[in-house]
Amino acid sequence: MRVLIVGEVPFVDTLAGLCLAKNHKVDLFVADDLEGQETLDKMVRAASRCQIAIESLNDSRESKQWLVEGIEANISDEAILLVSALAASATEVASWTERPARVAGYGLLPPIAVTGLVEFAPALQTDFDTAARARRFWEELGFSVVRVPDGTGLVRPRMVCGLINETVQTMTAHNLSAEAADSAVQLGLNHPRGPLSWADEIGLDVVVGTLEGLWRAWGDERYHPAPLLRQKVYAGHLGRKAGRGFYDYDANAPRSSAS
Repeated sequence: MRVLIVGEVPFVDTLAGLCLAKNHKVDLFVADDLEGQETLDKMVRAASRCQIAIESLNDSRESKQWLVEGIEANISDEAILLVSALAASATEVASWTERPARVAGYGLLPPIAVTGLVEFAPALQTDFDTAARARRFWEELGFSVVRVPDGTGLVRPRMVCGLINETVQTMTAHNLSAEAADSAVQLGLNHPRGPLSWADEIGLDVVVGTLEGLWRAWGDERYHPAPLLRQKVYAGHLGRKAGRGFYDYDANAPRSSAS
């Protein structure tokens, strides 16, 4: 099977590795590289020959819509489109397309290969064949598939990004270091990882994009991105993928970054 994967790291890199391990032919494109016309043309050609297209771009609703519309306009009639439902629900994303019945949502958070869990969320428009093919695809990649109702952020990303936001708000209010805030949650609540180090692994731009989607969907102030989160995104301190977030990354050894 030929699979097109387009979006942000680390999501697309890990998905490509899992697909290659199952002997799928993979065309991989990082969204930032699509600013060049040559790369964009290559992505369009790859879209025309794939059976499954996977989108994962959640830094903003606008960039997501641009990417989804571009992919869907070029895939074949038989292909299906799997969209990350973090910054927008699968139902909303499907409404941007010409054939919403072939769109199905999913939710993943790093470390993808370790957790082995994907949230599967058909849009309200998704037809039976698309849903069945999408679920079978995730299962064949080795994921435990949990079907959840469609909605911005789904379940786990909504909870995790909410925890990250509250941790940043608390850290700022009490002038805590990143290590202290992470330790308070990890040791005090017996949490498997510190929220800020997890945010760095997810990507702070993805965290902010997800929170903005939740804020737009629910109008709840708890989803309003903490000012420090926005500042770090503006500064390009996006986490591990950028070498700096709440921690600095040197030879894979994180150390605290000045806020």
